[in-house]
Amino acid sequence: MSDNPNPPRGFSTDDLGSALSEIMEHVDTRGWGQPPVVFALVPTVLIAERAPGVVAEDGSVFTPIEEECADLDAFLSTAWWPDMVAGAAVSMEIVTAAPESDEDTVPRYTVSADSSGPGGDTARLVVGVLRDGPDLALLRLRPQSEEVPELLTHPQLATELRAALRGTFVPDVPDN
Repeated sequence: MSDNPNPPRGFSTDDLGSALSEIMEHVDTRGWGQPPVVFALVPTVLIAERAPGVVAEDGSVFTPIEEECADLDAFLSTAWWPDMVAGAAVSMEIVTAAPESDEDTVPRYTVSADSSGPGGDTARLVVGVLRDGPDLALLRLRPQSEEVPELLTHPQLATELRAALRGTFVPDVPDN
């Protein structure tokens, strides 16, 4: 029997989207030229139960907790999350490339530390997955002068990063 009389409910894509938007706003305050950042998504109610007064009960379903990540590839290939973590997210800067054809509605992207390369727009990508299934990716192009940056999403955006992040919730199973 669980010692938690009110187990966390299932979470929706909307819950994930709210958390990713919060992460996008948080990372935006740091400006551009930032390295990738990883976040654990912990249900706010669990933090409030275990550490009263630590988080504001502002209606946020998840509290993003920034994790140390010196090397994103190494992190994604070795990370595992405790049961309390309901999801995870990655924020990173990318360079988008123009669609190859009119039918190609999803921008291609490459991860590049040098955003001065030819033909691309710098963007911030925030990708998240939940342990119980939903995933989502948000993209914001770097604004030019006074323009208001638009937040974009697409079901096929950053599918490989979504899969890698989802892999951090798959337990390692011994070969034997």
